[in-house]
Amino acid sequence: MNLIGVMWAKNEADIISETIDAAVRCVDSLLIADDGSTDNTWQIIQDKKRQHASIEHVQQKPNGIDRGQRQALLDVVRQRYNAADTWVQVVESDVFILDTDIRECLAGFNGMALSWQTLNAVRRPGTWASVDTYPHWERSIRELMPFAHRMEVMLYTFRPLPELRYSEVWRPWPQGFSRYSSEPVKVYHKSPDSPLLLHVGHRGPTHFHLKYQDMGRWHTRYKDWDLSSPERIEATVPFFNGRWNGDPFPANRGGWQTWLKKRSGSPT
Repeated sequence: MNLIGVMWAKNEADIISETIDAAVRCVDSLLIADDGSTDNTWQIIQDKKRQHASIEHVQQKPNGIDRGQRQALLDVVRQRYNAADTWVQVVESDVFILDTDIRECLAGFNGMALSWQTLNAVRRPGTWASVDTYPHWERSIRELMPFAHRMEVMLYTFRPLPELRYSEVWRPWPQGFSRYSSEPVKVYHKSPDSPLLLHVGHRGPTHFHLKYQDMGRWHTRYKDWDLSSPERIEATVPFFNGRWNGDPFPANRGGWQTWLKKRSGSPT
């Protein structure tokens, strides 16, 4: 089995070194594309390629949108690997892979694509002053685990079938993916070491404002989010204000477990 990670990045200098180090431990090979970063993300990617032999391809093609970059990496995978024994693991540039459970799940999986449930690292409301220092922070990922909430399906693994193509902006999975995907992989039992952890919550409302203030025009379904300022983000974006899907639970391990039980229909 070839497990090939693909990563796209733009202005992720504050975190990409850590996410690359985590990814290379879990994939056979990693391909990375930078979509015209204006910080030093591209330099970090080049440095990491010299450091890790498993990073076999990096590219930078600023094009204003990431659609071309995603398709380009998929094309490289197809040129170098046989789809019959290859899996493509989407590794978002702000997502940590904490262990090698990916192979375990794939070993017993007969489908063509699967999605992952991720965790979102959050902080209790009112504590951002100590961590919201863009573009860097002080807390390690392990320290954040007690504040983790399960978020949503955000990461994907698929065979590089010839009919799968990237054709839409911002979408991490190729068009046609849903025809082959299974139910999301359940990773609740891995507490507190879930294989995948979305880290964007910890980066704080200041980072979110600077990086995603234009996101509203692409993600209109988040109509209740106000991205106009860090203060409005902290008040309206669920993983900053301690609420998720309209349910108020404490942003800690106990709150997360309570939320999981409610989602599954179990008695709380």
